[in-house]
Amino acid sequence: MDEGSEKTGAPPPREAPEKVERARAFCVELFRRLGADVQVEVKETPEAIGISLTPASGSGVELPSPLVEAIQYLVNRVVNPRAEGRKWVNLDVGGFREEGDPAVKAMAERLAAAARRMGKVLAVAPISARERRQIHLALLDAEGVTTHSEGEGLFRQLLIVPSRREG
Repeated sequence: MDEGSEKTGAPPPREAPEKVERARAFCVELFRRLGADVQVEVKETPEAIGISLTPASGSGVELPSPLVEAIQYLVNRVVNPRAEGRKWVNLDVGGFREEGDPAVKAMAERLAAAARRMGKVLAVAPISARERRQIHLALLDAEGVTTHSEGEGLFRQLLIVPSRREG
């Protein structure tokens, strides 16, 4: 999957209560220090930790997408300081997203088909960490391809690698 488990080939831990608590505590304290009245709700799945951010009504707090992406980056660095045992933390505003973007999933399937057909590694131009993760998850059980990410920060790229053909 994204951001490190592809290096070890190991899936994230099914349950990581210490990571869940670290993520919750970080977000609560960050918003407290910012003076923002934001409710933080946490939900863990076998694949990830989801955090729903809900500004209190009448508080006048806005959570624009760039701010949420920045906080998501920070909380992932706090919760996952090392590559081994990483469990991705996703932030959403106003509730949990159960499904990823269907357009991103369709793009992942098209890219996987192209990588298999051409027999070449496809590098996806830098995209957001959320979209990269959605592609990793969409292709996790895809036959004939694997995925991993390389690079750092804004230059991190997703690679779709066709399996070697026997014969």
